[in-house]
Amino acid sequence: MAVLVTIRALAGEALARRAAPFLVLAPAAVWMGTSADAYFAAVAAWAVAFLALAVTRRSLWWAGASGLLFGLTCYLSYGLTLVALIAVAVLALGRPGIRERPALLVALLAGLAVVPTAFTLAGFDWWEAYRLLVTRYHQGAGGTRPYGYWVWANLACTVIVTGLATAAGLRRTGAVLLRHRTASPDVVRLGLLVSAALLALLVADLSGMSKAETERIWLPFAMWLLAACALLSRPRAWLTAQALLALLLNHLLSTGW
Repeated sequence: MAVLVTIRALAGEALARRAAPFLVLAPAAVWMGTSADAYFAAVAAWAVAFLALAVTRRSLWWAGASGLLFGLTCYLSYGLTLVALIAVAVLALGRPGIRERPALLVALLAGLAVVPTAFTLAGFDWWEAYRLLVTRYHQGAGGTRPYGYWVWANLACTVIVTGLATAAGLRRTGAVLLRHRTASPDVVRLGLLVSAALLALLVADLSGMSKAETERIWLPFAMWLLAACALLSRPRAWLTAQALLALLLNHLLSTGW
């Protein structure tokens, strides 16, 4: 729902409607109801959605709500800080609204400060905990799983999680951005939003802090990649393929979550 709200606000209702069935029939749905990462994905997605509403409706309330959720997002999982790249894309696309009402950024930052301030006053040091996390990760699975393998295997898992339709949609996204001068403005805006999510995912991959388990860890980014399917022709055929893959994953694949 949050992804669709964002698309409608930034790229129009027509593209949001085209993306909706692909978000429903995403193979990632297999993990959406069985892991805490789905909750993380929802909080992060609504933070982005509220930001999109803030810059398009010039609303201080939406900006403050977005900042509040972004602050919470950073304390749910360290990897979710990369959602900031999607937020930057939204701010870039919403520049006219920000220029018209600069107070939006003030409201966003005010909301953003709430959760970090509360945690800090309660005695939690975000940076100290992050350094400890990196140490523990390399002492455990991160130190035994080879980077050279998982930097590619992670991406292969992402194709499975989002489906071949998304891979085709990302190819169309690249084509749209290359010929952005002749493409529809709404399509270009959707392409930029999807590209920001892809960039966040690639940064997570190259960081070496994501080795395996990405079918659930990357759900906050995978859901945004699915929006690229709105650019596909022959959507019914692709939807059938997505649904079939989701069923195969559900019946043939066993994971720990």
